[in-house]
Amino acid sequence: MKEITPMKAIRQKCLDCSCEQLSEVKECSIKNCALYPFRMGYKLDENGNRRKGKPLSEEAKKKATDRLRKLAEERKIKNLSLI
Repeated sequence: MKEITPMKAIRQKCLDCSCEQLSEVKECSIKNCALYPFRMGYKLDENGNRRKGKPLSEEAKKKATDRLRKLAEERKIKNLSLI
């Protein structure tokens, strides 16, 4: 059996609870549920807003951009080979 992250397990439980309806997970009204703050895949602050991470340095932004470009190029090549 493949291991999943705790956040993915929470997401799957929320989908199960809402009959696999993504919109119902987002509009969940059961605010006293222990999983409620995590239902969208990230932790919310006390006001229900998504917590903001630390700002990235210019170097970190460049690394992430380069990594994503490389991944996109690999996927593009892979998709072309399927044709």
